[in-house]
Amino acid sequence: MPTSLRDVMRDVLDGWHDDLPPAWRDILAPVELGFADMDGELALEPWEPVFPVRKGRLFPGQPRGAHMLRAFDIEPQQVRCVVLGQDPYPSPDFSTGRAFEAGNVAEWRELEKMFSVSIRTVMQMIVAARTGEAGWAGSTADWPRLRTAIEAGTVALEPANAVADRWVASGALLLNASLTLSRFQVSIDPHQSRGHLPLWRPLIVAVLRHLAGSGQKVVFLGFGEAAAQTLRTAGIMEGDDCILREHPARGDAVLGLPNPFILGNERLKALGAAPIDW
Repeated sequence: MPTSLRDVMRDVLDGWHDDLPPAWRDILAPVELGFADMDGELALEPWEPVFPVRKGRLFPGQPRGAHMLRAFDIEPQQVRCVVLGQDPYPSPDFSTGRAFEAGNVAEWRELEKMFSVSIRTVMQMIVAARTGEAGWAGSTADWPRLRTAIEAGTVALEPANAVADRWVASGALLLNASLTLSRFQVSIDPHQSRGHLPLWRPLIVAVLRHLAGSGQKVVFLGFGEAAAQTLRTAGIMEGDDCILREHPARGDAVLGLPNPFILGNERLKALGAAPIDW
């Protein structure tokens, strides 16, 4: 028999603060998740997983180290750039808990998977930001040429399962507007829009408000309407310190605009802060 998604999430998230590193736990101790804002009519079938799982728990085939609060494995005072996406990748074996990181992907050519337009688009922009060569991110049609260059070593890039570690080490918080998923549609499933997104909104808004008001020099890069709405709820409006784009799954709609990773670094330099080493 189906079970209420709200009831499942209450059970899954019992004691969730314990999964946070100490510094984030102190900052987010007052936060209560938005269970009351979830649609109580949403049902979860017994065979449907909620992913990523809690820290220390396992799901068959999940990426190494994956858990729903993994984005917070960075000290708050180290954050100089928030990358805010929508929700985890729609498969437990790719979802890591960090935005725009695809788990269980060893080789870059593995990104020719059905839902990988977003990560390919991000990587094109990252390579353009890293090399200063805008041509790598002119169109999604440039991906095969970039992949070939990566495999040939003419473009230096970490393995697909290591590049996000570089961004985090440089000060990027890889966050999603929702930290869990159970059903997915490109046009957004009710489980997303009326379940997981409102559930996590109080936490994500609290994080954004803390960083915006901490006195740290931070830029915000938001991808997709869910990210934009969450930033607005936190009082962070599009401007010099907040760059918004459509979700990278839209491919050329994002690549046709100025590179947000470059713009973010330019803003950090203007603030007197070190840029992110994308």
